[in-house]
Amino acid sequence: MYAHQKDNKLRQFLRHKARDIERLLPKKPIDYSRVSDVVPIFDITKMHAMLNEHEKRSNLHRNHQRYINFLGNTAGFLPMVSLPTDILARLEALRLRFPNFSDAIDFYLEQFALAQLAEDAVFSANPLLLSGPAGVGKTAFCHELAKAVEAPFQLIGLSSTTAGFVLGGMSSGWSEGKPGKVVEVLARERRGNPLIVVDELDKVAADKRYDPLGSLYQLLESETAKDFIDEGLEIGTNCAHIVWVGTTNNLTKIPAPILSRFSVIEVASPTVEQMRHVVASIYRKVRETHPWGTRFSTQLPEPVVSKVLESGLAPRLVQKELIAACGKAVLRETGRQTGLVKAGYEVAPDDFNPRGVARPKSKAVVQRENFDANPLRDDLVEPLVDWSVREVHYKDAIAPAHHYLLGCLPKQGAVNVTAAIQAFDRETRCVKTANGVIYQLVGQPGFDDLVEVVWEQWKNANAVINDVDVTHQYCWTH
Repeated sequence: MYAHQKDNKLRQFLRHKARDIERLLPKKPIDYSRVSDVVPIFDITKMHAMLNEHEKRSNLHRNHQRYINFLGNTAGFLPMVSLPTDILARLEALRLRFPNFSDAIDFYLEQFALAQLAEDAVFSANPLLLSGPAGVGKTAFCHELAKAVEAPFQLIGLSSTTAGFVLGGMSSGWSEGKPGKVVEVLARERRGNPLIVVDELDKVAADKRYDPLGSLYQLLESETAKDFIDEGLEIGTNCAHIVWVGTTNNLTKIPAPILSRFSVIEVASPTVEQMRHVVASIYRKVRETHPWGTRFSTQLPEPVVSKVLESGLAPRLVQKELIAACGKAVLRETGRQTGLVKAGYEVAPDDFNPRGVARPKSKAVVQRENFDANPLRDDLVEPLVDWSVREVHYKDAIAPAHHYLLGCLPKQGAVNVTAAIQAFDRETRCVKTANGVIYQLVGQPGFDDLVEVVWEQWKNANAVINDVDVTHQYCWTH
């Protein structure tokens, strides 16, 4: 995926190694330990033996032939991705674009600083699990990390995975049996230490007899990963140098043995100030990744940035809506009928109108009821932290959807799911619920594992069929 400079010394070594494999008993053995920039990943000798032992029509024969072709003249010895000399500066630049990932960036700064103490300074890091609400940019961050390191990148989504063959391969005894994604990226990219992201670990749902996460028990431990046997190849592959990242929305749904193999970092939704940097980064990416991007102004006008912030959209959705806004800007400037093309364009506030986002006539996004004119006594208001708001739909189709507030009560040291929201005062950040209790929203929305557990129990007890996170409607002041 990423370009690397040719290494003539390495290529000469690999040619010698390939001749050794063909002869099996070389006259002049090469001291492979003297070559530091390659590591043995695939055992080509065993792969050729598999070809000899199985007929050409067999699945196992075809799998090994395909992977030998992938590996070319590498003889199973693959070079390692070295860290760029300016990697620490690249990570700091990444921090400006993903400010809410500062803890993750600090983690990699520490890991890479240690890696640079070695003579070869290869890309290596302990497995990291990024936990946080959907849409905060976990997957996008991983993409950008791979680009900063210049390492091959493989995203393996687990939300629709029903069996372990995605990671560990399917037995060649089955008609569709083939190796899994892990050994495939090693062979195709011809690098021993790619970055592999296992996305949405908490959304795996399958028969326990075919655990999709089963391979991770071995792959996430460097000692056992050295001889990982993919069912599609049936021989060991050295996967110990892979750099792993996992993502999740809910830590409680991940098996404890898997969780213990990761370093866990919580990623919060960006604050308003952080979101300004995120929006600027997303707009810059839109300009850089589309052929028409250079026709637009280098920066978004401040009124547009403010409108993006007010929309409360998660970073995942901002890019899609900014692209739509660019299209509207072109139509606005050129007109639908003229066909004339201008030299340059700039997005205006009216161009940014996200589909499906409520456009309130007043300052309040939620239908608002006035609170009593009398000032509220402080002791009658319950502060709520790590809060979020969910819209709930019930099994009874006649029952209307309601918004519910959930979070932590610091006064009581407990978590709570409130009664249905009756009114919301955006200026005071107070929520009045159907039972008359008033809650003060403290700080930014948050994510707490225990709150999510209580929420799941509450949904089960109240016959909920679907819930939608509508926290963004309560976040920013208009």
